[in-house]
Amino acid sequence: MIMKKTMALGVAALLCSTASAESLQVLSCVGGVPGVDAEEPQLMGLAISPNGQYVCGVIEKGLGVFAADRITGDVKWNVTLDGDRDGDQLRAIDDNGLAVGYLEDGVLYSFDKNTFTNLTPPKGYKYCIGEDITPDGKLILGSLVGDGFLTEAAYSPDGVQWSMLPMPTKEQFNDITDASKGSSAKAVSVDGKVILGHIGSFEVPIVWVRNEAGVYEPDFFMARYVKVTTDDLNDPSKPLLSLSGFYKYLSGNGRYVATMGLLPTDDPEQPRSVPVVYDTQEKSIRIYDEPQEIDEYELSLYPLAISDDGTFVGTVGAPSYGSSGSFIMPAGQTQAQLFRDTFPEFGKLLGEADTEGFNNPADITPDGRYILGYIYYCEDFWDPNADAYYETYIIDRGDGSAVGEMSVQPGSKTIYSVDGRSLREMSKGINIVRNADGSVSKILKK
Repeated sequence: MIMKKTMALGVAALLCSTASAESLQVLSCVGGVPGVDAEEPQLMGLAISPNGQYVCGVIEKGLGVFAADRITGDVKWNVTLDGDRDGDQLRAIDDNGLAVGYLEDGVLYSFDKNTFTNLTPPKGYKYCIGEDITPDGKLILGSLVGDGFLTEAAYSPDGVQWSMLPMPTKEQFNDITDASKGSSAKAVSVDGKVILGHIGSFEVPIVWVRNEAGVYEPDFFMARYVKVTTDDLNDPSKPLLSLSGFYKYLSGNGRYVATMGLLPTDDPEQPRSVPVVYDTQEKSIRIYDEPQEIDEYELSLYPLAISDDGTFVGTVGAPSYGSSGSFIMPAGQTQAQLFRDTFPEFGKLLGEADTEGFNNPADITPDGRYILGYIYYCEDFWDPNADAYYETYIIDRGDGSAVGEMSVQPGSKTIYSVDGRSLREMSKGINIVRNADGSVSKILKK
């Protein structure tokens, strides 16, 4: 594996609303990434640590990886430019800045040390794919790749010793799928007791729950709610035609799994896609089948992350395939709300990109305070020559510091535009000023 030097440059622009506690942070790297054909950073954030401090993800669809400290604004990245790499990812990051992912092989990345460590596959396996990590870094989740490139769901305390997750019995599968098609572990709860994954090539979701003896037991919940045989067609206890193994997300407390389901309609050729939330404790599901006021084109809601109270976020319409905006479904509600309506600062800075379908919410912290995503931002979507690039944002739903028109603090300072460009002096409009003490201010120049 060829490793390029990891650079460390960055600025975080923090915009706060004077009318609410909401704030919006945009992670950027001034000057772009060396070797990548773009002057802007191309950061696509995939995960935020449970404590909300660290973010990790990919650079421009897999050309490299990055990690960032949300508090300091430092962004560190690694790009491999050997001509045949397009899948590098950092998939998850713990509360101390330890990230897990893969650069061809599975890796752990230490933000503090700025170093990579390879995950070691057991004998008989080609390599590991790192997928998730607990907040304390004591449990690593992933998949082991064997002959035929089939994957097996596994977990490890150190990235060296791996244990396989057990498959359900043939009776538990209920003829829905075939375990010989492989499996993968994708997400783990903060306490390590619940693991979410899928069987086959993104075919069906599965949950493993650790019992009092410390053994993970498979909960193939799909078999209890999905119609399989002719006798199931009129069975109200099995309302779904299928559940998606591709769209599946686990809350930090391990209680909720958000996914997509298909409901039958009067037209057998036109099933309806709806969000479905499975409760791993109650072993029950909630189907969000109520028509949505925000879904004027009937695109359906696609959940992409869920918090401990059951609040989930996602896109109206399939992400990156014609969505018409991003939404938040508060816990206990049946009507979702658009990001641009719920978070005014998001709407001001990134709203047009959101409405044009270029926004992907990617993660939410267990307490629901921070929402992470990435957006394909363009200064003018109707101008083919306008600058366009990826940006990573963090929405803070908690108490923020309202910033109005302020004077520049004395001492050394650096000035940036709202999209992260370095400025020699303040320009008209909003300026982001990083002061000598490390604080960041928003200055409005008329």
